[in-house]
Amino acid sequence: MNGLKNVRNRRDDALTRVDWKQLEKMLADHYRRQGWSVDHVGTGASRSRFDGGVDLKLRRGGEYVLIQCKHWNAKQVPHNAVHELLGLKINQNATGAIVITSGEFTQAAKDAAAREGHVQLIDGDALRAMLGPLPETSTSPADLDRTRRPDCLGQDKTARRPVSGQLNKKPSLEPLVRLGVGIIALVILVQCVPGYFRKTIEKSVNAPAVVTRPKPASVPMPPPVQRPVVINVERQRPQPPEISAQQQDTALREWQRKNAESMRILEENDRRYEEALMEGR
Repeated sequence: MNGLKNVRNRRDDALTRVDWKQLEKMLADHYRRQGWSVDHVGTGASRSRFDGGVDLKLRRGGEYVLIQCKHWNAKQVPHNAVHELLGLKINQNATGAIVITSGEFTQAAKDAAAREGHVQLIDGDALRAMLGPLPETSTSPADLDRTRRPDCLGQDKTARRPVSGQLNKKPSLEPLVRLGVGIIALVILVQCVPGYFRKTIEKSVNAPAVVTRPKPASVPMPPPVQRPVVINVERQRPQPPEISAQQQDTALREWQRKNAESMRILEENDRRYEEALMEGR
């Protein structure tokens, strides 16, 4: 929001209390009533984090129009939005492009649209005249701010990455992520270590015994004597303890429970991280 200009006339009416998802849907319905085939590709319909700079795609006959909605009530929409949509229009071979805001455009944005001649601007006055009277809603401004995406508060979509001065404003979820990874590693370790030690014991039991022969002493050779007969006695090899089927089933269910708990913690961490990112912006 740094560098953006405040609106000259901040409104407080039914349209300002509509969130950006509802505004996209209202515009899609409006153009359908005008005979357009509407493809709602914005984040309000796709539920993705970014919309690629286009919220609505209109088609009628040989016409193909791109629309970008800016539900900004506090800041003026700058010329960046005009240039961004113009580039998308050229890349997609569209016949027209429209930037719509519920607030105001900067003079630079108006000059850019007039100079290029391929982008139409619809400000808050024209938008209200186009949609007509709206029913009042009970949504408070505080509730509405929590549902808005970052660009609705005046942040330019072309500069969404945080700058160095803004990194400290975001909550750190690194400890939670590390905790989740540690739990998963602990579950894997608990499952793998017993099998590793069991295999090590089996190898040590099956390995042949190594006999170290002492070096002969430098003494006179005794007279030959009859050597005793050595009888090899086979060792009793200890067998590893057998694990019953019930014990194996119990261990499997315990592993599944721990694994499910670990995945739940990771999903909760991801959700909190996304919410923190949205609130921090």
